[in-house]
Amino acid sequence: MNRSVRIFLLLCSVLYISSCAGFSDKITINIFGPVQTPDSFEPEAGRLLSALKDKNRNIKTFKGTGRMTFSGKNRELISADIAWVAENKNKISLVLRDILGRPIASLAADGEWIYFVSHADNTFYKKHSDNAGLEDFISVPVKIKDVILLLSGRVPVYEFDSAAVAGAENGRCILVLKKKWTGIAEKIYFGRDCQDVAGVEIFGTGGDLVYRAAFEGEKKVEEYHIPSRLVVSNDAGDYLMIDIERYWADVPVSRSAFILNPPEKNSE
Repeated sequence: MNRSVRIFLLLCSVLYISSCAGFSDKITINIFGPVQTPDSFEPEAGRLLSALKDKNRNIKTFKGTGRMTFSGKNRELISADIAWVAENKNKISLVLRDILGRPIASLAADGEWIYFVSHADNTFYKKHSDNAGLEDFISVPVKIKDVILLLSGRVPVYEFDSAAVAGAENGRCILVLKKKWTGIAEKIYFGRDCQDVAGVEIFGTGGDLVYRAAFEGEKKVEEYHIPSRLVVSNDAGDYLMIDIERYWADVPVSRSAFILNPPEKNSE
């Protein structure tokens, strides 16, 4: 198997959507439930939840370029240039490129379908987004909608029943979200003075860590605060790291950007 195909397979594995990841797939769009307000929680928890709701809330579309490094199930490290464009919470298109700028592999999601293309051998996949997965190559089980939020400088907030703030070192704090019957669902980490979100941990229904994500550095893009680096990892040592080099927010995006077609086969 050549390197381009391995990159393609590992890309698919890192961003797969799994129906057996062991945690709820219901992101709380408005942060607060239908009968919840900031006053439903202790004051500090309500303040942090409000901050999460407001963080980059107006960003609708964005695109960027950078460098991605990730590991696969066999601990093989892959690094390649990456470009992306995304819209809302379920549409994204990613392209990995070689040092000459030529596409190696592409992944796209339009809210209904997920598409994979290996430009090295013209391989094409198309699957429904609610059950697409490559279990033989599982790396970090982060959902595509989570990646979109993280690349926009936000963290996914899954449904929860209670919220409390735990203190941490150096003036930092942790917002702990719990479900009534399954315990801790999520931990959201804030930086100094408990102001800016620094990372998140997502837990499964059995209490095991599904993945963690951390923001490193920050750049100002228009009115938004975007991380300079995003690192997603799990306890097994697998990780996905994206160094964000260039970033544009609220850019015009065509719907066709999130649909991949089978590559044309070269005639002999």
